[in-house]
Amino acid sequence: MKQARIVFLRHGECEGGEIARGQIDVALTEQGREKMHQAVSCVPLPFMQIFSSPLVRCQHFATSIAQQLNLPLTVLPALQEVNFGVWDGQTYDAIYHASPSQFDAYWQDPWHVANTPENGESLVDFYQRVQQGFMAVVDSMWHTLYAADEPEANHQQALVVTHGGVMRCIMAYVLKSSQNNGLFANLAIPYAAIMSVDVYWDAPSDDVTSLVDNQTHQPKATFRLNWPQIVPTETR
Repeated sequence: MKQARIVFLRHGECEGGEIARGQIDVALTEQGREKMHQAVSCVPLPFMQIFSSPLVRCQHFATSIAQQLNLPLTVLPALQEVNFGVWDGQTYDAIYHASPSQFDAYWQDPWHVANTPENGESLVDFYQRVQQGFMAVVDSMWHTLYAADEPEANHQQALVVTHGGVMRCIMAYVLKSSQNNGLFANLAIPYAAIMSVDVYWDAPSDDVTSLVDNQTHQPKATFRLNWPQIVPTETR
């Protein structure tokens, strides 16, 4: 059996206040950056790979960590936040006052395509996109493990800097609970929260064969979710 761990880090506090922060590109606050650094410093074992959403609230931090650890950074557009369409960047109060019935309908049943904000991305499409991004990370880790000769490489760890909505999609996928309204409407994931997923590939060694162009046959992966953790605020 080969195994790895993927550590998902939600971005920290951002500029702009309480808004529908989907694909609007806003920067982190100083406090947001500090909390992310605290979170990463509490993760045991070194990272071997780093992945990030392309949005600046994730990518700028991921770039600094990759440079600090001298690791390559892979930016995956599939792991950026959902597109809220015309709601993106607006305060929740403004959205509610402009369209109270649609706002209520979206949070009561975000999976219903008809409830998607105008010009926005349906949650069904978002979930499929995130699933593809997640499997791209899993595939990259498998090929790295297969190529490594060192026994300790079997327990490698990757960091993914991403968003709350993306983490909810991954929870739903790993827990086999897609289209669960509660994960999206009722579960709070604080800024700079950490969630990890253990990945297991269980196959006889003779079932893993080299293919052309450095490709390998990857056995089916199974997953275990480690519930999100919040890094405690430092006392001063």
